[in-house]
Amino acid sequence: MTTQQAFQVHTLDSAPEAARPALTALEQRIGFIPNLAATMAGSAVLINGFGALQEALRGSALTGAEREVVGLTVSHENACRYSMAAHTVFARGQGAPDETVAALRAGTAPADERLRALHEFTLAVLRERGHVPAVRVEALRAAGYTGEQVFEVIAQIGYTCVANWVANLSDPPLDNAFGAQAWS
Repeated sequence: MTTQQAFQVHTLDSAPEAARPALTALEQRIGFIPNLAATMAGSAVLINGFGALQEALRGSALTGAEREVVGLTVSHENACRYSMAAHTVFARGQGAPDETVAALRAGTAPADERLRALHEFTLAVLRERGHVPAVRVEALRAAGYTGEQVFEVIAQIGYTCVANWVANLSDPPLDNAFGAQAWS
């Protein structure tokens, strides 16, 4: 049995009852239930927590494009094919410039100084396991990010890591909506 076969990609009908409201909310928000979320629905705790954090992040002081810079940076660092494709679609939908998306998909820093500071801070959090050198925090603050936004970056990193780890473990099929952005 492959890892993918070990985890069910649920539908609204097959998902545990306690997971269905989170899937319904996601479907209403983006128009479909991504296979990753449908897989997460195997645990109501996971999908409900994931959905709640996703909703909270939508109220972030970070722009949608900035959240997606974090999402792409984390997904590249975690070598998550599913999330790289999904965050590419989401980044473009949030107005991230094509050259920024291309750089992040290649694992390089964006040319934009503010987004570069965000990318480098995100990498420092991941690589240093949260023990971020003061110079990285100062660089992020110098790029115009507030203390609130620094913590919101941490929340986005955690959210994306959960998605990456579930995707890397369960290997859900890539949704048609993300297929054109497949990444390896």
